[in-house]
Amino acid sequence: MDGAATSAATDRTDAVAVPAYAWLVLFILSLGSIVSYIDRQIINLLVEPIKLDLGVNDTEIGLLQGFSFALFYAVLALPLARMADTGNRVRVISFGILCWSLATFGCGLASSFALLFIARVFVGVGEATLAPSGYSLLPDYFPKSRASIAISIFTGSGFIGSGLAYIIGGRVVTALNAIGSLRLPLIGELHPWQMAFVCAAAPGIVLLLLMLLVKEPPRSNTANVDATQADESRLSAVIVHLRVHPRLFTGLFIGLSMVAAGSFAINTWTPTFLIRVYGWSPADVGLVFGSLVVVASAGGVFTGGAVATALMRRNVSSANLLVPLVSALAAIPLAIAFPLMPTATLSLTVLAPALFLSAVPFGCGTAVFPLVSPNRIRAQIVAIYLLLANIVGFTLGPTSIGMLTDFVYRRPDLIGYSLATSPPLFFLLGAGLLGWAIAPYRSLMGPSSGVTPAH
Repeated sequence: MDGAATSAATDRTDAVAVPAYAWLVLFILSLGSIVSYIDRQIINLLVEPIKLDLGVNDTEIGLLQGFSFALFYAVLALPLARMADTGNRVRVISFGILCWSLATFGCGLASSFALLFIARVFVGVGEATLAPSGYSLLPDYFPKSRASIAISIFTGSGFIGSGLAYIIGGRVVTALNAIGSLRLPLIGELHPWQMAFVCAAAPGIVLLLLMLLVKEPPRSNTANVDATQADESRLSAVIVHLRVHPRLFTGLFIGLSMVAAGSFAINTWTPTFLIRVYGWSPADVGLVFGSLVVVASAGGVFTGGAVATALMRRNVSSANLLVPLVSALAAIPLAIAFPLMPTATLSLTVLAPALFLSAVPFGCGTAVFPLVSPNRIRAQIVAIYLLLANIVGFTLGPTSIGMLTDFVYRRPDLIGYSLATSPPLFFLLGAGLLGWAIAPYRSLMGPSSGVTPAH
């Protein structure tokens, strides 16, 4: 197709003309991902004081951690992705940053479960803008030879943000606990956990200013689009594309979502597990667990992308699915073992490789979607995945731990049994579905590993 030659020429021009600027854009988008994860994950260090002040149980905490965030994230993911596919993606992201920062600040003002739930909903609304728009932007800034690396860095930055939420958040929470409650003009009394949310919202201001440096790039692969194809970003084109490859996308969407559920369950409840079972302080949990997340989880994303790239160079066209499948299976025994260890040291020793392996699919696995989707529906395809990953991952993952603790094991200090039950099952289901998707993916990609045609 003539557009392919034009795209290749554009890629070469971009690689020569603006390499430094492309990396700057990647840095800003990755910083946005880090900040978004800090705002999303800070609640995981605040479980016990929120339970005490608002009188909620573990199941309701699980809803605050997952379902509240995922609810409107899921509902608005497709409309916002549609905006990203047809409009100015930089503006969409800027709107999202403003929304999630104000909503995080609102979490700090919440005085009831209902108000905190609503504020968390709007955190999800804002953060629903970043990933689809970011995944759509990066291939227009980077040549195809480097697009997967850029996407892996962008994806891995979320795990860095998750780790920093614990490292920095643990110190901040400890400092705020030492200060105690504060009474502020016009706002009233704020407890330490509420002030932690207020502090987490502040970096959004800096991020908004940095977004002023990002320009909307020309879209690649759109130079020779005829009148019939001009509106290919409409939802009907997405539906047609999914119907052409039903087994591939079912396996990808649900399989990766199941792995996400197991990973999110571990990430959201391990801090509370360490506090309840081993008596750790929030500061100690933040430093140790946060460091593990940064090193192990981010390392898993980057390593998975590198291994898959190396295998594809050896003509293993299905590497982007084989690597996540193997890693999910390998994570199962570790996920069962780490919460059952007699000491915190042994538990964390087993947890580290579990975090590494459970993060691998988020790099090479997620990189599949831009490869098998035309440019004009790329963000919407990613948004459908994120919709399902958040409904399944953030809802079933954290909430399953709370429900098992409340209604099956019936003791807060037995949260370790809940962690040993739920995530391994999610990993097993995810691996099976990814295996089911390998054959159609291999057939679609072929030996050249090219991008799928638009139609």
